[in-house]
Amino acid sequence: MKKVSIAITVYNQAHYIGQAVESALAQDYPNLEVVVSDNHSTDPIELTMNKYLQDSRLKYFRNEQNIGMIANARKALYEYSSGELALHLDGDDYLIDNRYISKAVDLLERHQLVMVFSRLKAFYEKENLFVEDKVNSNLPQIMDGNWFFLNYYKGYSLPTLTVLHDRHEAMKLGFFEKDIRSSDWESLLRLTVTHKIGFINEFVGVWRRHGQNETMKQDFDKLISNIEYIESPYRYVLTKEIFSKEVAEKWRKLMLKRYFAKNLVTAVIIKNRELEKKFHDYFRQYDISVYDSLRRDIRFRVLMMMAENQVLTRFVFKYVFGQESFARDFEYIG
Repeated sequence: MKKVSIAITVYNQAHYIGQAVESALAQDYPNLEVVVSDNHSTDPIELTMNKYLQDSRLKYFRNEQNIGMIANARKALYEYSSGELALHLDGDDYLIDNRYISKAVDLLERHQLVMVFSRLKAFYEKENLFVEDKVNSNLPQIMDGNWFFLNYYKGYSLPTLTVLHDRHEAMKLGFFEKDIRSSDWESLLRLTVTHKIGFINEFVGVWRRHGQNETMKQDFDKLISNIEYIESPYRYVLTKEIFSKEVAEKWRKLMLKRYFAKNLVTAVIIKNRELEKKFHDYFRQYDISVYDSLRRDIRFRVLMMMAENQVLTRFVFKYVFGQESFARDFEYIG
């Protein structure tokens, strides 16, 4: 039976970490370790962790200094974890299906998969509200990773807190090498190609939105550097000759188009005209062909107009796109 490491990275989340740890320890999979990598928190997280240390499955590590979010995730995977399989949790997220690891391992081993993922709920603290988006709802249980990679631009997602993957394959591939916001997606996208992957169509975890999430911060420089989560897998599939130049280039442009659109629409929703202008200027310079394609797209123009009206935006994303969380996120964006 393969050993599973649930790697929890945390920084100043003493008030959340207990729920994350308890949800991991509650898994019924028998060969399990829970690794907590504390990135030199300044809150009383050590006091919180003390009450869990009697469980031999738990390992608590505290970095001597803050090494950054991505480096901490890398350390948790490469140095602190010891399982053949791994799953990553942030300290403010948690699992809600105590049998998920067992089900994911069973599926992975029966079909010789490199990863299994599932669906998550978004929890909005201000409203005390859980949202269940329709993202991934139409995926099959077993997929060719190349197919999933090429279709990722359509709005599919790899919710990291649900992804159980082969740890050794991830390390060989160089997980968390990119110090960007979506380092997890950059890594996982490269892992999908040339492999079979699995999907369990159930809600198994919760991504907590509370306003301090790194992904909610509209930092222009970080959002621009995050384009690398598209460019890096693009270069990877070209270098490995997994797809032809034409196929890879089409994927890159479609991914960039979606990323440009998302950031521009978000800037309109939060009424940040300065940020919107900066995005327009940068995207035009970055890839004029993608930018012009986006500007000509009637769907994008309608979306931009719709984004001016918050009520309409929420209605459309909830009932038309099945992605209510996107429309709600703007209340937490800073």
